Amino acid sequence: MKRYLLVKVFAWFWLTIIATMLLLLGISMLQPDVVETQRISKSMLQNLKQLEKALIRASERPNFELNEITKLRKRKARNIYLSHRDAEKSVAADPNIKTLNLDLLSFTEDAKPTAIFTPEYKAFGPLELTLQGESYRLYLIFENHTPTALVKLRALPLWIKVAVVLGASLLLCFWFTRDLLLPIKELQKAAAKLSRGELSSRADINTKRQDELGQLGHDFNLMADKLESLVNNQKRLLADISHELRSPLTRLQMATGLAAGHATAQSQSYIERIEREAQLVENMLSDILHLSKLEADQAPIDKQLIKLNELLDPILEDAQFEAQQLGKDLVVSALPEAILYGDPMLLNRAFENIIRNAIKYATSLINVEIESDGKHLLCTISDDGKGVNKDLLDKLCIPFFRVSSARTPTKNQMGGFGLGLAIAQHALKVHDAHIEFSNNIGLQVSIRIPLHR
Repeated sequence: MKRYLLVKVFAWFWLTIIATMLLLLGISMLQPDVVETQRISKSMLQNLKQLEKALIRASERPNFELNEITKLRKRKARNIYLSHRDAEKSVAADPNIKTLNLDLLSFTEDAKPTAIFTPEYKAFGPLELTLQGESYRLYLIFENHTPTALVKLRALPLWIKVAVVLGASLLLCFWFTRDLLLPIKELQKAAAKLSRGELSSRADINTKRQDELGQLGHDFNLMADKLESLVNNQKRLLADISHELRSPLTRLQMATGLAAGHATAQSQSYIERIEREAQLVENMLSDILHLSKLEADQAPIDKQLIKLNELLDPILEDAQFEAQQLGKDLVVSALPEAILYGDPMLLNRAFENIIRNAIKYATSLINVEIESDGKHLLCTISDDGKGVNKDLLDKLCIPFFRVSSARTPTKNQMGGFGLGLAIAQHALKVHDAHIEFSNNIGLQVSIRIPLHR
């Protein structure tokens, strides 16, 4: 695959440099002719003074004409310009000098010798001198062969140069980085949704994009399509198998019931064991089918106004009885007066599964704290068991997931199938509720449900 991104980064780098230079040149061309002055060098000042002396000596000769100054046997004699207040009397050793815009020198007439830079020429001077009874100002003028645009660019104030460079580079770099980071952000958002179980999420990246990021987005969406298909097929297969198993299981239970009527005392215990195991399979299949419907949004939902005490009192009463039978204490805070809007059966199933799970794995104490903040119902169910490894907390709602022996029931306890918390999570999700797991001595489950307003 071609390295489009490498080419793009390289192109943007040089585009930024070229655009910045063109912008600087464009701004420099907008300004009028400017004059830049610098301190004159000692060598150039010495040349000016030597030429001054040579001119004074030459003017003392009989029949000396000022237009003969080029005949001076001095270096830079051809660059002499004698400025007079009357422009007609000004003298230039080289006729080309008079074609230049010499008006720019006017502001230096009464100044000390300095170096003067204009777009057309460089001038050094002036030195006041008197020749043949006339006052002149001596300059050395050199034509500027540097392009006018570059001269004007050099004459731009430093703050303008810095502002243009920073502004242009920041703007172009922002444009480029935005184009570069947008698909990465889209991938990040899609990956985050996918990790939360939203299998329909896809990265919204322009399909016409041909660089590596476009290819990455295409591959990500292809991966998400296959993942969604695999998970949905797995759920459908599990639901289909569970549904198909119910018929032979029903026949098995009927046959077991008939066999129990003719069983001897010796075989009665085996029949009871078969009935017990069959009932376990029946419960598991019911849970699987119920979970499949919740995940597929096919479960019938009958939302209505529910008083909190009417919903939880029966659940807590049964939980209190179950805890006493196991020699454990269930401590419940006073229920606040609150009204929920939801499906009583789903909420009942969710709270029952979570509380019974806490009773099952507690050592001796289970705490249920319920309070309201006016907008949400906050429920905390915690036990004093061994807790769950921090790395496994976010996996507790995965169907059939079982933690290691830290929370595995003993031989005296009935084992589960790893479906209770998964069903609870989906039942709460239907009600826009949030469930969170943490360790506080044992496992702590926090539930946040919106109240009816």
